[in-house]
Amino acid sequence: MLAAAHGIGLIQLDVTNPTESQILIPARERNEVDWDMCNRLTTENPDFADFIGRLRRFYQTGELSDAEWTLLPRSEASS
Repeated sequence: MLAAAHGIGLIQLDVTNPTESQILIPARERNEVDWDMCNRLTTENPDFADFIGRLRRFYQTGELSDAEWTLLPRSEASS
């Protein structure tokens, strides 16, 4: 349903061997951002709101912050 309605893709991730992961449904590329959907997601999902904030800072400054873009394991991220 999400693929048909919003162009969202589906990846079968093999965590033990990431190179064996497969794209089951390719995402549909869009030239414009659906800002209404982004606004809805940021109100419902704090992680997505943080991600959008990092994107905004990168777009405005052009600088990447390792602290903001390095993915930490769940146990480290929550401490």
